[in-house]
Amino acid sequence: MKTQVELVATGSELLSGRIVNRHAQVLGEALLPLGLTLSRETSVPDDIQAIADAVRMALQRVDVVLVSGGLGATTDDVTREAVAELLGRRIVKDEASLSGLREKYKIFGRELSPISERQILVVEGSVVLPNPVGMAPGQRIESGGKVLFILPGPPREFNAVLSTHVLPWLQEAFRGALSVTQKILMVCGVGESDLAAQLEMEGFPPPGLDVAYCASGGRVEVRLTATSDRQAVIDQASEVVRRVLGRHIFAEDRLTMEEVVGRLLLERRSTLATAESCTGGGIGQRITSVSGSSAYYMGGIIAYDNRVKISQLGVPETELAAQGAVSKEVAASMAQGVRQRLGADYGLSITGVAGPTGGTDEKPVGLVWMAVADAAGTVTSSRRFPGDRDWIRESSTLFALDLLRRRILGTV
Repeated sequence: MKTQVELVATGSELLSGRIVNRHAQVLGEALLPLGLTLSRETSVPDDIQAIADAVRMALQRVDVVLVSGGLGATTDDVTREAVAELLGRRIVKDEASLSGLREKYKIFGRELSPISERQILVVEGSVVLPNPVGMAPGQRIESGGKVLFILPGPPREFNAVLSTHVLPWLQEAFRGALSVTQKILMVCGVGESDLAAQLEMEGFPPPGLDVAYCASGGRVEVRLTATSDRQAVIDQASEVVRRVLGRHIFAEDRLTMEEVVGRLLLERRSTLATAESCTGGGIGQRITSVSGSSAYYMGGIIAYDNRVKISQLGVPETELAAQGAVSKEVAASMAQGVRQRLGADYGLSITGVAGPTGGTDEKPVGLVWMAVADAAGTVTSSRRFPGDRDWIRESSTLFALDLLRRRILGTV
């Protein structure tokens, strides 16, 4: 069988922009260790003919096709009908799934209606794949030497059926395939093009290594991929990346900046307090998104108005008058103030002009000052971020946490 897999994602909401389709990312990453690749992803509306056409063309190109979505109980859930029509099969009721569905409804104190029973309809001859976290089961259908999987669309259910049923089957079916190994390095403080240029000067990429760069929210993900028999190539390449980028690498394997900072604080049994102006609590939100952050995060003060900076953080009124809220001096005072007021080991602050209005020639939109205060003193850093208000605020929180990371590590 071919080692390429295709995904057909159904749902008009995917094409209208109401829902972001993340199935391709999940599937692509899950296939790599099995020696398989996701060669194409096609999104189609909730239309029987459109779904049937997409599946037919996919089956002409590859031997394994996954279809996501359209297994619910509403009138726009037509994936099973499309597949049945394509293969010339009937749609039948799966009694085992019906029994399980009744039990699930009973647990929630609900009555199973005839409409809801549509969720257990399957294509004749399919192997039913029980859904451990939802109602509609998945299906595996073999036809003409090809294999077709149909999975529920909600991400939680898609992921559950994929990991419980689909991946184990693929692993067994492609046991002889040469697996693929990957190393991911997370970078902050270097743009994607500059990063690539620096690595190219070092002869990147070496033969047998696939390198990909993905920029998002101020960070760049560097993915090094090779077949499992070339692990040494990945190891050598990662050492080159570390030598070239040094302190800009903050994590491996997609750890977030807030997870990295949290681990550093936990290891040192240190605590953190934040003072935010332009980000309005964005740093605190990132920190508290990590489970267990209460062990090191004391809390934060959102000092959007200058009067709050004065009354709650102890920023001198004369300093604000002389330097302005967006300044090195005020950022430092904010970090020192929140550290003292909340009794934390580290105080992290941020103040800036997020726009789209409020900028001047001296302090343009996108200018941000950050500071970290600890027992040894205070460090400050400034950066001007391009983009709209949301982008400036998101990027600012990342770089503020990176400043804290580097302060904890003693590199600033």
